[in-house]
Amino acid sequence: MSYIEINNLNFTYPLEKHRSLKDINLSLEKNDFLLIAGRSGSGKSTLARAIVGTVPNFYGGTIGGEIKIDGELVNKMSHKERAKKITMVFQDPEKQLVMNKVHREIAFGLENIGADEGVIKRRVYEALQFSGILHLAERDVTSLSGGEKQKVAVASALVYMPRCIILDEPTSQLDPSSAEEMLNLVKKINQELGITVIVIEQRVNRWFDTVDSIAIMNDGTLELFKDKKDFYDNCNQRQYMFMPDYLKLFKKLDFNAMPQDFKDARVKILNSSLKLKEKDKSIFQENDEAEVLSVKKMGCKYGSKKVLNNLNFNVKKGEFISIMGANGAGKSTLLKCIMGLKNYEGTIKLYGKDISKMDIRQIAKHIGYVSQNPNDYLSKESVYEEVKFTMDNYGIYDEKVIENILKELEIYDLREKNPRDLSGGQRQRVAIATILVLQPDMILLDEPTRGLESGLKYKLGKLLEKLNKKGTSIVLITHDTDFASNFCKRYMIMFNGAIVADGDKKQVLGDGIFYTTSINKLLRDREDSIFTLEEALGRCEV
Repeated sequence: MSYIEINNLNFTYPLEKHRSLKDINLSLEKNDFLLIAGRSGSGKSTLARAIVGTVPNFYGGTIGGEIKIDGELVNKMSHKERAKKITMVFQDPEKQLVMNKVHREIAFGLENIGADEGVIKRRVYEALQFSGILHLAERDVTSLSGGEKQKVAVASALVYMPRCIILDEPTSQLDPSSAEEMLNLVKKINQELGITVIVIEQRVNRWFDTVDSIAIMNDGTLELFKDKKDFYDNCNQRQYMFMPDYLKLFKKLDFNAMPQDFKDARVKILNSSLKLKEKDKSIFQENDEAEVLSVKKMGCKYGSKKVLNNLNFNVKKGEFISIMGANGAGKSTLLKCIMGLKNYEGTIKLYGKDISKMDIRQIAKHIGYVSQNPNDYLSKESVYEEVKFTMDNYGIYDEKVIENILKELEIYDLREKNPRDLSGGQRQRVAIATILVLQPDMILLDEPTRGLESGLKYKLGKLLEKLNKKGTSIVLITHDTDFASNFCKRYMIMFNGAIVADGDKKQVLGDGIFYTTSINKLLRDREDSIFTLEEALGRCEV
């Protein structure tokens, strides 16, 4: 008997005409490790919610079919019974963190199901240590970075010691090294503790080699591939986008066999007759445009802790800059200081005028800012009203501009829906739309690709590229080196509140350990100036 058995599952949210889940059938054994991928809004998170019972018990709606865990129907279980069998880490960790201290947050769930005090204390500290965050035990939850909160959320799920854990985009807020730690943690949970794991992810490159099987969702339907080779051999054109870049390269170049993993792919490349075409000798031109933003000797503190230290850089008109770095390095704080949302030391000037002498409304006329959390922007009853509200604030309402942006971001069909009813990726695009419609001189984006699959990321990148070519300066924080290498022109890396690297792609990513792309790692022994799949396909031939 399968540990998780789903038969003919259908679900429709309240007031919706179309089903979010359509005839889902899925069978998982104990200790299985499944990766579920799919476009934003395809039903991935809804399926996870149905398995853990929050759909329809919390969200409402109409459900059909059956879900069994260890032979028992989910809808017949009490909350306490479900928690012992299955638990979930949500896409947005903010939604499930309710206590003030980290150790109290992790204890909270066990207290709710009536665990003994002695068991709670031991489990809490074991879960903290197992998750590599024992040093955060006494920290205030509000003081944590987005990535640290994600790790706390995983520890809060692990502390139950359930038989299955579902993780909804667990690396979406993590820098590359932290994402690697998360992958290894989840792998250890599966291998050492025998816990069945279901991971929902857009960043498939990192997870593909680790999981046992792949499932792809599309418009509420699910197709399960029995293993990775089955997916490599039989995925269709629509599903192909969820294949890791190194496998796409092998498939496009018609290598004889699928590599077993990334290491095997690199060995096959080294031992192959792969030929490399000469790189186009394009002439790099210095940007001699006017300076938009100047930052000098800037520092910032949270209480007594210094999070930014002596930052010096400028942004010229038409630059497209990526800022990368570890969680907690100060990247988000930097953007908040630029927007006048945090007190700081030193000087920040916008078009030569000191930002500290400007109010937020004056700054926002020139700089559009999208924070890490799209929920910060959602207050209206429909997507259209949400975006219109921004333009109304500045007295520049233009229906055509709104329609164009909504279509570019593929959320035009959602314009009448309540933003809070959308998926994480859809909400992210709504938040971005509220800023893009203002057509500011400069755009600051904090993790704009969070929750977006490769196709939508590419379209967002092309939209930003179009704005950039018209003269809009863009500064984005991202952990997605593949996205950055496709579209950005200048790269900065931050550690411990300081800028440790600043230059072009070759200078910053060329010999990177974490801060480079999977394609560069794959090919760098043959050619270290190739970073993207598009560049590789343009220069490689077998």
